[in-house]
Amino acid sequence: MTTRANGGREGGQTLLIFVLALTVLLGFTAMAIDLGLFFQDRRHLQNTADAAALAGVAELPKKPAAAKAKAAEWVAKHGLSSSEIKTIQVRTIDYPNDTLYVEVERQFDWIFGRVLGKTSSAVPASAAAQVGSLSGGSDLMPWAIVLGDSDCLDSTGVQIPGADCSVKVGAGLSVTGWYGALDLDENGGGSSEYDSNIVDGSSETFYCARGQTDPECETTDVYALSGNKVGGTGDGINTRLRAEPTSGCDTNSNGIDDFSEVFPANADGTGSNFGVACPDSPRLIIVPIVTLTGVPVHSVTIEGWALAYLDGYACVGATSCSGGKGHWEVKVTMVDAVYSEAAGFIGAFNPLSAVKARRLIE
Repeated sequence: MTTRANGGREGGQTLLIFVLALTVLLGFTAMAIDLGLFFQDRRHLQNTADAAALAGVAELPKKPAAAKAKAAEWVAKHGLSSSEIKTIQVRTIDYPNDTLYVEVERQFDWIFGRVLGKTSSAVPASAAAQVGSLSGGSDLMPWAIVLGDSDCLDSTGVQIPGADCSVKVGAGLSVTGWYGALDLDENGGGSSEYDSNIVDGSSETFYCARGQTDPECETTDVYALSGNKVGGTGDGINTRLRAEPTSGCDTNSNGIDDFSEVFPANADGTGSNFGVACPDSPRLIIVPIVTLTGVPVHSVTIEGWALAYLDGYACVGATSCSGGKGHWEVKVTMVDAVYSEAAGFIGAFNPLSAVKARRLIE
């Protein structure tokens, strides 16, 4: 009888301990669920602030009101109400109206936390995005530097400052018959549009490099132009270079913006890094760094951007490129390159630049 009674008490104690342990376990589980939902809300708000700042800053520096409106529109797209916007401000850092600051806040309603007296908590998030230009200002050219097939890059894809290479080749790339010409706006305008893109260095399409997080990025892929584009290449470059010499740049009076005049070596004397002395020179260009999406090449993917000096073009495969013989090959000298929105290569906004870069700064 005593043994049976003791067994009953031990069984009751075990049940009590189990119930208490289960209560604690359920409490921890409930709080874990609450905290998980809280941090999910916080992450969503931060993503919203980041996206809104990047979207709105696309309108800067020219259209501050439009920048604010676009940021508010992106906040709404992410499911937040206007009352959850604390502030949207246009600020100045390196250039008038070059930065957009967005701050949002939402009340998080605790579910299980109510038993501990927590009903709701404010969840804030903020972001600032700045618009800038690739250092020195630039014009975007309809040519390509191909990773793994360019003398301007080493075997790992790192730029070689001062190296010469072809960006629109005469004989075709070693891995394919493509000649390196790009259809920047994908309008299929052929040689005429290609010629025009060389002359003015502009593009209606907003391109970004693979891995960039800009919500306004239209594409990282560019269609390839078939053929060697002999006429368009020669005419475009000749027309472009008629703008030189640039005022204040031709120090030796030879009528040409020489490399050392446009990109003088930095004061450290190594010669491996260059400054930009003539940002308006027609010799200063931006060339996309790309990878091929297939062979034959119908399109390429932008991996980054190269700041380069336009040396000119020459005829290959014939004595003179006339009568349909031979091909023009475009030569450049590498200055610098960027594969992401690295601050070191993005300078203050330059209204003359064809490549506008946007990045989060906080």
